Formats: sequence, C-alpha cells, structure tokens
Amino acid sequence: MPELSLDAVDDPAAWDALVARSPQGTLFSESRFLQAAGCAHRLFWIRQGRAVKAGLALTVSPDGRQVVADDLVIHGGLLFDPAEVRHPVKCRRDEFLVTEFVVTELLRRFDRIELPLAPQVDDLRPFLWHGYHGPKAEQFRLDLRYTSYLDISPLRQAGAADTDANLFFQNMETVRRHRVREAAKKGARVELGRCAEPLLAHYTALMSAQGDCPAPAKIDAMRRVIQRLMADDRGALFHVHDADGTLLYCVFYGWDDKRAYYLYGAGDPQRNTPWQGTLAHWFAFGHLARERGVVEVDLEGINSPQRGWFKLGFGGNLQPYHTLHWGPAA
Repeated sequence: MPELSLDAVDDPAAWDALVARSPQGTLFSESRFLQAAGCAHRLFWIRQGRAVKAGLALTVSPDGRQVVADDLVIHGGLLFDPAEVRHPVKCRRDEFLVTEFVVTELLRRFDRIELPLAPQVDDLRPFLWHGYHGPKAEQFRLDLRYTSYLDISPLRQAGAADTDANLFFQNMETVRRHRVREAAKKGARVELGRCAEPLLAHYTALMSAQGDCPAPAKIDAMRRVIQRLMADDRGALFHVHDADGTLLYCVFYGWDDKRAYYLYGAGDPQRNTPWQGTLAHWFAFGHLARERGVVEVDLEGINSPQRGWFKLGFGGNLQPYHTLHWGPAA
C-alpha cells in the first residue's frame, strides 16, 4: 500500500458524511454530538495520497497528550470508508494496514491511550501484535464490553405496540411483558417530553443516593447533548407518568441513520415502581419504529448485572465491543 498520512479534519460536514456511510460510524462520532458533549476531541483523516481511507475520532485530555475515554462518548476510534468497491480479501488487508499505521501514529503522538471502539471494529490484530514479543507493559490491553442490539422493525406497523400478537412483544422476557400489562392496568401513560430538566434532576438524585453524585460539568454536558439532538430532530425524551399524573421516569434516545441509542434514563428515587423503566423503553421502541423509521436500537451497555439482565429482557442480541488501553493506568 502506498504511503499513508494522518491529517486533521477541517470540514465537519465531510466528516459527518464519512460517519454516516462508515459501518463503524455511530452517533457518538458525529461532530454535533462531540461539540455538544463539550469534551476535548480531535478528528483525523487517514489518507492515501488524496483519497480518504478512514477516519479517526479521539477524545483527549485538556493538554492533548492523552487519549481518554469520556463518559458520554461511548464509541469512537477508527471509521473505515466503504465508498470504494474492493475485493473482500484486499479490503481486509488494506484495513489491517491502515490500522497498523494508526497504531504507530497513536503511539508517536500520545503518552497514554484509552480508546473505546465501535462494535463494528472487528480486527484488533494490529493492536494486539504491537510489542508482541516485548514486555507486557508495552503492549495494548483490551477491555471486553457488551451491549444489546434490538431489532424493533416488528413495531413499525400502526398499533403493533398494543397487541400481544406482535413478534417483538412475544420475544420479550415474561417479566417485561408482565410489566407492560401491569402499567396499563395501573393507568400509567408515556408522553414525549420537551425539557431536559426533569431527567437531569432525577439522574442527579438517583446517583447521589447511590453515593456517586455527578459533577455539574457532566450534567451540563448531558443537557447540551439532549438540547442539541432534540433541536436537530435527532433525539426524543419519553416521560412516564402514573395515573395521578406524577412524573416517575424519564429516558432519552438519540439516533443516526443506522440505529437509535439509549443515552440517558432515571426515575424519581422517592417513587419507584416495578414497571416504570420497562414501560419507558417499550413506548420508546414503538415511537422510534413507527414515527422515526428506526429498525435497530443499541441499548448502550449491559455491563453490570442489574442493568444487563434488565436490558437483555427486551430480547436483543449480545454485541461485544472493546476499549483499548496503552501506557500507565490513569
């Protein structure tokens, strides 16, 4: 392969076009999301001559010397450009060589690396083979993570969310189906929200009750993301109310041209019901499928026992992804 170069992106629209067409592109690498999240970030083209072969999305430390994971940016890293039609074997080799080049550049430019990749980055050999025969401390380390992808296309028909005959409903865990029916019997309802503040207040109260009070900067970043995606018609808030109109639970989803992503959710820690979370997601799935044309949902992480089993109860498929680590621990 001819010589590659790593060049800073100076055209956000061209970058977002790459994110949209790349199999590895997600909402979290779009310029609008990164700007709203307010994290320091750097975007690069990987070029061969003048041709773009891939992109590289990094969140970095304030001094720019470290690649760091940001709480709100779940996936990033390499995005391959599929625009050029190539033989599958050549495509695999070219992507390997591009990744090798990226490994070299990352190690040359940064003192420490913590890089969460999209699930669609499936060949990690260039990272694993760096320093293969050398000390373990100089090699990359992989943190295996999981999310759940849900096919919500059966909900695209009008009324599908209201019938037990719907295939999606039948594929849900029994307790999740029971919770939906229980919520209906209790007179609960779900409405589209317009203001981020109830969700943020519930999230702050919930995390504080668990001894992990979120920093004001994180709450501000969540607010900006919610407001930006809703303003761009790329996000929706869902509010669960009980029969007397009390707001119990809020969830927020954002989406791109590939799928929707569960981003944030929290309930009132003083008024918890067993069905509120299930109802919030069930309603959201139906709305996203019918009103937004979404066919797939990423539930964004199933890496703790309680949240993992809850999310898998909707019937999705396990999807592994990795975070790369290199250099001294933070």
